Amino acid sequence: MYNICIKKGSATINPILGGVILQFVAAILGLILLLALVLKEGRDRIEQVVYFDKWGILWSVAAGLSVGTAEMLSFCVSGMGVPATQSIPILIGGSVMFGSVLGTTILSEKMTFRGWFGVCLLVVGIGLVATDPGGAMGE
Repeated sequence: MYNICIKKGSATINPILGGVILQFVAAILGLILLLALVLKEGRDRIEQVVYFDKWGILWSVAAGLSVGTAEMLSFCVSGMGVPATQSIPILIGGSVMFGSVLGTTILSEKMTFRGWFGVCLLVVGIGLVATDPGGAMGE
């Protein structure tokens, strides 16, 4: 639904404004959920429920910068008239592909041949979807 909503709104909103509104709504939802969790657990356990350190905050900020950039890029791509049937699989498949590569290179995680074979199939699928001329069903 996230990508469908971006696609529907991208033609009628500036990509940066769309990304900002998206992040504000996500932040408000997150605050409501955090408040509900704190209220459920009680004030005497707040340190156990809302735990963090400087590294958790740093990585959360980095993730926010990454997500914000991706959201604005999604609004830009969708606003250029790229069909959702092409843009959404490319964006989602691309994130799986980059996640696999970055997980192995930056995080030193291991993937087996089977995992890399799956990533290769994904890349081939993205290529097929990206080059699909589209058109109406039954043509």
